[in-house]
Amino acid sequence: MSRFALVAAMAAVVGFSSVMAYGNQPGARPLDALGCTLLALTVLGLVRLGERPELSLVVCAASAGVVFVLGYAYALWPIPALIAVFATISSGRRVQGWAGAGFLVAVPSGAVLLDRSLDNLTGLLLWALITVVVGQLAEVSGSRRAHAAEVERRMVEAERTREEMALGRGREERLKVARELHDVTSHTVSLIALHAAVAAEAIDRSGGPEAAREALSVIRTASREALAEMKGVLGVLREDGPERRRPMPGAGQLEELVAAAGLPVTFEIVGECRALAPAVDLTTYRIVQEALTNTMRHAKANTARVRLGFETGGVTVQVDDDGQGSGTPPPGAGHGRTGGEGARAGHRRAGDDGIRAGYGRAGDDGIGGGHGLAGMAERVAAVGGRLVVGDRPEGGFQVAAWLPA
Repeated sequence: MSRFALVAAMAAVVGFSSVMAYGNQPGARPLDALGCTLLALTVLGLVRLGERPELSLVVCAASAGVVFVLGYAYALWPIPALIAVFATISSGRRVQGWAGAGFLVAVPSGAVLLDRSLDNLTGLLLWALITVVVGQLAEVSGSRRAHAAEVERRMVEAERTREEMALGRGREERLKVARELHDVTSHTVSLIALHAAVAAEAIDRSGGPEAAREALSVIRTASREALAEMKGVLGVLREDGPERRRPMPGAGQLEELVAAAGLPVTFEIVGECRALAPAVDLTTYRIVQEALTNTMRHAKANTARVRLGFETGGVTVQVDDDGQGSGTPPPGAGHGRTGGEGARAGHRRAGDDGIRAGYGRAGDDGIGGGHGLAGMAERVAAVGGRLVVGDRPEGGFQVAAWLPA
């Protein structure tokens, strides 16, 4: 029941019972303006029952006490005071609540001392019993409310503890992976870069072939880039501050990637360049990176072409080479698929059979089992794009992807 509904109901009960009681108690004081005002105060004190129950108790109990002392007819006007006692005790203000209950019993006790008739004693005992019962019910209600609040607090605390433990376990796993990357992978890549530099110097001193010198330069550059990217990944795993993390690569770094490819690559941008979402931007870079890596290592290609096209609602990434191909069907049919389905179709087309025919010797790239192209397909599917890989009709191999942007 809302506060105002309670006030209205109590006003009706107190008013009606007081009028009816005056007719049955001829010796009581007539219900004059003062009496009506006091009765109104016993009810209006409940207006602040929700926010300040102790204030409501003071107003209701004091008004009821004055009504009793002035000799107005006995009716239901003590009920608002009992409601205030209940609300005060159950809200946790036990001292104020029981003090109010004691006041409600003490006022009629003074009258009984003046007139110790059996009726007065019986009425006082009955009234004291009612007041004590209301107080005890309020104690039970307050205890249940406090218990419910404590249970809820413990549930929240337990949930927070579980989240902290899960975060702690995740942090430990990230640190473990970071240590493994740093101690094993970073060390290996550093050795590759170091020995590539030593080999390049040896070739320079001996006047070795230019192709070998260029290949070693590409290895050294790629190793350094791999180390730099690995440092960025380690920073993320170790939750370093943003100022210590290297920004993830994107379409803006494609020219640098193409320039360091180790074979002639034509780079073309079609449409108006625009900023891409971080996930799409990184996926664009990784597609070109993986495609050129496969081209250099497994396709025996002489040239390659990278085409980046900006169109309404998306961006296209296409990498062609004139290498030996893979034995897979030429791309084209899969472009009609969208979302995860298209990406999965491309994944199948780039699967083990096609990889074994050509790029499947991708075990050489350290990924093994065609996982380079599989990872490419998974990246495309993750951003809602589509991927098709296969032989070109005129020879060579093609990687074509559409990404939403």
